[in-house]
Amino acid sequence: MTTLFILTLANSITFISVNLTMSSSEDTLFLKKTVTSITNLITSLSSAETTPTTDTNTTDRTTTPAANKNSSSEQGTSTGKNLADESDREDGSKKEKDDSRSDTQQLEKLRNNLNQIKESLIRLQNFEKSDLANQLQTHLRDLEAKFGTVRDKNEQTPRPNPTASSSSPEVPLSDDLTNINKELMKIKYQIPSMRKLSMTSSKTHSQASSRSNEGISFQELPKLHKSESFPISSFYKEIKGIFDGLNKEEEEKFILSCFAVLPEGAVVKRRLLTYWGIGDGCLKDSKSETPEEIVDRILLKFKEMDLIEPAMNKRKQEVRSYKMVPLVRSALNKIFQEKNTFDYYPNGIVVENSPPKNKAFLVEDEGKISDDKSHSQQGDQQSLNLVPEELFTLFNVNEHSPDAKLIHLVRKKNKDMNVVDWLSKMKSLQVLYLGRWQKSASYHIEVKSAEFLKGLKSMEELKFLSLQGISRIKELPRSIGMLTNLVVLDLKDCYNLELLPEEISSLKKLRYLDISNCYLLGNMPKDFSSLKELQVLKGFIIGRSKTRNLGTLEDLKKLQNLKKLTIIATRNEFPTPTDLGALQELKALQKLTIAWGIQPKIAQEPEKARKLSKHATESSVLKLDELKKLDLQCFPNSTPTWLKPGDLPKLEKLYISGGNLTTLEKSLWEVKALRLKYLSGMKTNWRELNELFPKLAYLERVKCPGITLCPCDENGVWQNPKT
Repeated sequence: MTTLFILTLANSITFISVNLTMSSSEDTLFLKKTVTSITNLITSLSSAETTPTTDTNTTDRTTTPAANKNSSSEQGTSTGKNLADESDREDGSKKEKDDSRSDTQQLEKLRNNLNQIKESLIRLQNFEKSDLANQLQTHLRDLEAKFGTVRDKNEQTPRPNPTASSSSPEVPLSDDLTNINKELMKIKYQIPSMRKLSMTSSKTHSQASSRSNEGISFQELPKLHKSESFPISSFYKEIKGIFDGLNKEEEEKFILSCFAVLPEGAVVKRRLLTYWGIGDGCLKDSKSETPEEIVDRILLKFKEMDLIEPAMNKRKQEVRSYKMVPLVRSALNKIFQEKNTFDYYPNGIVVENSPPKNKAFLVEDEGKISDDKSHSQQGDQQSLNLVPEELFTLFNVNEHSPDAKLIHLVRKKNKDMNVVDWLSKMKSLQVLYLGRWQKSASYHIEVKSAEFLKGLKSMEELKFLSLQGISRIKELPRSIGMLTNLVVLDLKDCYNLELLPEEISSLKKLRYLDISNCYLLGNMPKDFSSLKELQVLKGFIIGRSKTRNLGTLEDLKKLQNLKKLTIIATRNEFPTPTDLGALQELKALQKLTIAWGIQPKIAQEPEKARKLSKHATESSVLKLDELKKLDLQCFPNSTPTWLKPGDLPKLEKLYISGGNLTTLEKSLWEVKALRLKYLSGMKTNWRELNELFPKLAYLERVKCPGITLCPCDENGVWQNPKT
């Protein structure tokens, strides 16, 4: 490829870049010309890439016969010289091939970039003919009319005379201006800017960096937020404008900061954002909105603005996790850095200290960033500057051994201090998240000893404690009862946890308790009835032991604020009439999950199974007026006769998976979403399901060979097209 061709290509690309800022009156014509120019450039690139390179060796060897004869006559006298010349020619040929390969790679990159520009411009061209463009034009016409009204009012209002008094008030314009601003914001969020037009490439990049969600900080955009040219880009200015427009919306800024602080491509659960926001203090329960509803509203808004995107599971009916667009995250990193909120390692992950709220983040040391000694030294200095008494948040980003990391930080400051004493100084700490936030349960976190947990006793301001997924924690210290301000306690997936201390009943402000998937827990402590603020309880175990010192469902009867309950039943006769009576006392309960841990062998003892079912339902039924979702897992018998649709008037979602269930009550159900999974004994068809569930809008059928003729797709899902 000649130098002239390279210069021509570079000039053409420069022309395209410069002219992207042309006036709007010439946009349509320019777009058409630009697309044509790019198409020609791509064709030229393809031609240049396939042009054969002249082989100088071939040229030398295919000269005239006379020259060949002359060369042969001299061969005997100059053998050594010919061998040296041949070696030089081979070296030259190899260099030319390397140069050609390099040119080809450069051409391929240029062609890919041009293709992306072309696709974006075509989208912009198509937008001019879309319904959205027509809507925007309608908005603009309305706005012009409103501006005219405001202008007329302003002109008609007499200017104040400082020497004269007047009792007539000025014409208020605030209502009109407020309405105009609302319309402007609607239009702004619908404009398909270059950020939105580049979403395809961003999604591709996001998929490429998905490994970061497994704890590997695989960064495709290293130091982008530190680039000198990035802050002057239109993309950055657009994100900064959105951020500055949030004004006093502290909840929204907080949610953005959570996405920014976590690794690129991280899949973030809405539950994490809810718990973290409660601990931070920016999400508060009110009569109008719960913290969960606030988070859902903000996430939906950010999704519509293309700041985040859903991390969808094909079989999930609702979105529970999101990812931030990588370029948006880079822009936010720069914004937070300018505000002195975060500092970063060279690969873009937040380091351990981030004033002004004194948040510290545990980050795994990586060999890739060890070469940047100056930045590493800055990180070490920040670690030395950590003041435990002033810490507000301590969060584990991707450290697999959090106890070892804490010991390392303590020894940097004082070799004679132990980690328990250091943690005991954190009297202002409100968020302590040492566990796993990653969506994948395969992400392993382990501690050598749970001794460090004794340092929690002085954290009187702590609101959110998570030890989720940490192995080798067998029990919690009794001093946990001293955390009197604790609102969220997350012990999910603590597989080695064997015992909950009775002192947990002292946590009077506790609203969220998750002990699900703690398989070695055999029983519950008593006095759960004292946790009257509890709204979510996951993993409550119904054990076999009848010891009086152990908790039962009877202890939950006074929890009148409980909205979500997950029960693990380790006895087959559950639920007995006593159990059903206790459940009926939970007047606010909206979501109930029951999972049976042991199943009887129905094929070998059918009569016994029938008696168990009869015993459980002869005297009582499950009656819950506010229940909206019921999830039954591994039901051990054939028919839950205690389950009748008339006693659950607001039930909208019914999920049944595994176990021996074969039939449901032959009555009309109000259920709109039905999920049936791994039910080998259940036999029905699409017509019967429609008769039982006339309001059905969503059906999921997985591994149920006896359920036939259902119009489900390849994922086993059917959705009513009308809904």
